[in-house]
Amino acid sequence: MRVLLANLRESTNMTQTQISRCARISQGYYSEIESGFRCPSPSVAEKIADVLQISEQDMFRVFYSKE
Repeated sequence: MRVLLANLRESTNMTQTQISRCARISQGYYSEIESGFRCPSPSVAEKIADVLQISEQDMFRVFYSKE
C-alpha cells in the first residue's frame, strides 16, 4: 500500500529497523505503517519524514494520500 514509503526507505539504503531506531518508534510499528496497516500520527510521520529527508508536503502525500 505504501509503496512510495518503501521505495524512499530503500533509496536511502536503510532497513526498517534503522528507520525505526532513528525515528524512535518500534520496528513493528514502522512495518505496519509501511505495509499500510496503520496510519502514523502527525508527530510520528514528521519523525519518519525527517529520517528520510522528505518535505512536509511530500510527507502528507506519502502518509495520508489515498493513492
